[in-house]
Amino acid sequence: MCDPPMPSEPPPPAPPGSQSMLGRLLARLPRIDLAHIRLAVRATVAALLAYGIAWWLDLPKGYWAVLSAILVVQSSLGASVAVATDRGLGTIAGGIIGVGLAMIAGPSQDLTVLLLTIGTLATALLAAYRPSFKLAPVTVVVVMLSDPTHAQPLISGLQRVFEIALGGAVGVACALFVFPARALFLLFPNAADAIDACAALLEEGRAGLLDGTLDPAEIDRLNAGARVSLRAADLRVGEARRERAGWLAGPPDAAPIVRTCRRLWHSVIILLRVADAPLPTELVTPVRATLQAALGALATECRVIAESLRSGNPVGLGSASDSAEAMSAAVAALQAEMDRAGTSGLLKGDGASLTRLYTAVAGCVHVQENLMELRVQLAAYRADQAERAVA
Repeated sequence: MCDPPMPSEPPPPAPPGSQSMLGRLLARLPRIDLAHIRLAVRATVAALLAYGIAWWLDLPKGYWAVLSAILVVQSSLGASVAVATDRGLGTIAGGIIGVGLAMIAGPSQDLTVLLLTIGTLATALLAAYRPSFKLAPVTVVVVMLSDPTHAQPLISGLQRVFEIALGGAVGVACALFVFPARALFLLFPNAADAIDACAALLEEGRAGLLDGTLDPAEIDRLNAGARVSLRAADLRVGEARRERAGWLAGPPDAAPIVRTCRRLWHSVIILLRVADAPLPTELVTPVRATLQAALGALATECRVIAESLRSGNPVGLGSASDSAEAMSAAVAALQAEMDRAGTSGLLKGDGASLTRLYTAVAGCVHVQENLMELRVQLAAYRADQAERAVA
């Protein structure tokens, strides 16, 4: 008779903090969104297509076409066009110089080393002055060293130029037809991040002016984020211009929108310069409620615009809305209260404190003006998009 099976022991409990540690590790992993997947698919299709064409044409070093196709595929169509243009210019310049030097060097190893040094130095200087030719030194080296005998330098150079040009053409074609991403639609999330940072900075400024709880470390972090986002938006503007120059896209120029976002950030910074210490109680009491309401309404309006921009196409954002009207009313109430308190002699304080208060109010007015201008620009963009859709 068999002994009854022993009951299995329960698994040991997980060590304390292991789940939180796992959560922290997962939180540190890079976030992969749909745009990253689309870029990966575009690059993969470009590599396979370039390899297939190179194999079909029986190119001796078809991997140059594959490498060029992968390098050309970027996050937006405009960026792909820019990389393809730069690679084309660098390849042509380096190919011409490399072929000429290879023909002069012939089979001589000494001449090859000497002319390779001269050619690399010359093309590196050219690339230093004109970054568009940054591939020229690489092409010179490839042309001169791919065939040490230099038996047919002209044929070898033409093959390298053709292979790289083929890869560039395949990369641009994939950027245009495989999940195409317009630079303008990638620009709006960058602008939204900058405007969101402005909203958080306004809230920090309110805390500093009224309560004296401004956090310098948080201010630095938010300013750094706004700076990075605006630089990224500037890059997207350049990419969008290349798309329009190549007749690959027709949306209006987004540079004015980015400039307004930058002016908005600068206006917020001016306000923050007087928020490093709380305003005296006897000075701020008459306008405390209206100042707090105005700063809150400005931050809310920033977040409304940012949320609309983050969709990538602000077609639902007009020149007026509840948040915009609330912002205008709050800032107007602040100005009226300042005028009333000033004429009534309620604003009591030293000159430096009065200057800080008036600077804060002027900063609120400038922030409101920039937000209203941003709404007008986005409304014009919406109208242009509607006209293009009808046409």
